[in-house]
Amino acid sequence: MVSFPVLESLGITAIIGAILLAIFYYKSPKFRYNVKFITYIAQMSTVAFFMIPFCLFKPKDVRNIHYGVPFMRRLGRFLGIRWEISGKEILEKDFPCVILCNHQTMLDVLAIVDLWPTMYKCACIAKKEILYVFPFGLMAWLCGTIYIDRKNPGQSQMKMSTTAEKIIENKTKMWIFPEGTRSKQENLLPFKRGAFHIAVKHKLPIVPIVISPYAFIDDEKKIFGSGTVKAKILNPIETSNLEYPEDVSKLAEKCHELMNLEFQKLKEEVHVSTKPTSKHTNGHANTLTKENGGTFDEKRRT
Repeated sequence: MVSFPVLESLGITAIIGAILLAIFYYKSPKFRYNVKFITYIAQMSTVAFFMIPFCLFKPKDVRNIHYGVPFMRRLGRFLGIRWEISGKEILEKDFPCVILCNHQTMLDVLAIVDLWPTMYKCACIAKKEILYVFPFGLMAWLCGTIYIDRKNPGQSQMKMSTTAEKIIENKTKMWIFPEGTRSKQENLLPFKRGAFHIAVKHKLPIVPIVISPYAFIDDEKKIFGSGTVKAKILNPIETSNLEYPEDVSKLAEKCHELMNLEFQKLKEEVHVSTKPTSKHTNGHANTLTKENGGTFDEKRRT
């Protein structure tokens, strides 16, 4: 048996360790940045792991995701991320469509999670590499995610076309990141044409969703504060009067211009609302200021 002095020593060591971790978390932006991302990955993986047995009863059913939505939504609040999404009423309607959304970070999944109760039925398109990220990849596949090979556009388009027929039949929405990869540049990346081929060919309306920059996160300086991410759901763009494939490129350019314009507006809004402050709330910097290593607000004032 372990003696009482040993247990007491272990208890004191644990308390001291917890205090030191708390101090590092509240005083070191870099430490907090790493802890938050590790927590995000660990908790998403844990939720995914426990969802898998339930999803096996109805594999590839998009409604399986509802098993994990309540837990994933709490994760966003735990990380200090508040979502302000306008236009949700558009997605409340039960109709098949192609959803286009800009892609900046792995945290964008939280936007999908926040909207899932509104959309109710939605199939996501993702690169096939995610399938092998266990347990998240398997869980997503069981929840109806369609994995495509970006190196094989023809096969990917065929796969999405087959999916489009199913979503029309079941009135399901299809979520696509048209940039094809994550980007935090000043403007949206050029859009891949796959989503537009599907929309025009199958006469599916396009619903653009634009997510603002995460103004309280700086990957270069390893800062992950707390703050609000704004997103706007734009009015559906009809494709019923378009010709296939003649109008595909024109539609892609129109959507890119529209979404990029909205992205610039949201960028201005979040940076105006994120005012510089020398104070910390619970040790979390709510903006990138001179004190915590940020420079954005400083640049905007020049």
